[in-house]
Amino acid sequence: MGHGYLLGSFLSPLSNKRSDAYGGSLENRMRFPLAVLAAVRGVWPQERPLAVALNITDWAKGGIEEMEGVAMAQVLKECGVDLLLPLAGQTTVDEQPTYGAGFLTTLSELVRHEAGLPTIVGGYLRTTGEVNSVLAAGRADLCVMS
Repeated sequence: MGHGYLLGSFLSPLSNKRSDAYGGSLENRMRFPLAVLAAVRGVWPQERPLAVALNITDWAKGGIEEMEGVAMAQVLKECGVDLLLPLAGQTTVDEQPTYGAGFLTTLSELVRHEAGLPTIVGGYLRTTGEVNSVLAAGRADLCVMS
């Protein structure tokens, strides 16, 4: 559900220009991704965690903003998602990214605390010290070193 892939393209108002029941409002834009999630959740074993990658922001004017991303994360949690990988950008060439060491950690922390959903974060975490700092500060539940 991130980076402009099929499900992400429904979620972002920058890529979803539909005027039917799958476009416009956040509720409508989430309709197809939630149908896919329901189908997956229906066959995925309940004892195994279900993780979703989600753009929390498009980093572009008129796109998904952070609190809308948090609202999407809350809905995903209510629909059975156990773990979220926050992503950002790569939806449009007009984005204004903010890259740097641990650049997705702020989004992870936001989702974790505002949506109450465990997160896994990447985004240029390069050392065990950086990972340990993120985990100790409660900014994520798992980390990906890259």
